[in-house]
Formats: sequence, C-alpha cells, structure tokens
Amino acid sequence: MAHRWDGNEQRWGKRIRVNIPVQLSAEDATSTDGFMKNVSLSGALMKAETDLRLHSVVHVSIPLLSPRQGSALVVAHVSRKLKDDVGVEWCQFAPRIVKDLLRSPSIGLPT
Repeated sequence: MAHRWDGNEQRWGKRIRVNIPVQLSAEDATSTDGFMKNVSLSGALMKAETDLRLHSVVHVSIPLLSPRQGSALVVAHVSRKLKDDVGVEWCQFAPRIVKDLLRSPSIGLPT
C-alpha cells in the first residue's frame, strides 16, 4: 500500500472499511468497548462507548486472528472528533497488527 495524499481528506493513505471490536483506554478514562470502522497504515476511525478527548493518548486493544492468541495493543492519539466517532493516528506508523489486518483475506482488499 503506497502512501498518498487524498485531496478530499486531510490524511495520508487509503482507509479500508472494517468492523472490528476493540477495547479502548485512555489515561483519564477507564477501558471501554468500541469498534474500528476503518483502518489504514497511519490510523483508524473508531466508535467508542465513551467520550475521548482530542489529542489524548489512547491504547487500542485489537483481537488477534486466533482467539487463543489474545490481542495486540497499539498506542495512538485522538486526532479528530466527529459526531459519534473518533479518528486516531497510530503513534508508530504501520504497527505490525495493522499490517497483518490489512493483509488478511477477511478484510477483502480491492485487487
């Protein structure tokens, strides 16, 4: 996946629509359920059960493909707040779990 500027959006890269349950936690809030609505190498759009502050650091727990493997933790910061959603940018570009998700046949990337 190449990095590119999308003139209609203020972000780099292409986001892929997903529906993945996640756990979100921030320093000023307890852990909460949510789900990832789209994902890219640089970040994601998520729906959270709690209000997350703009620019706050959040820990996103993403379930691994096999339930026995548990989950992977990715650190991000809240970069956008929309009506019911939050946009996050990964603190580390292209975390391993995100690359694995984007390579997964279940995501159904366009060919």
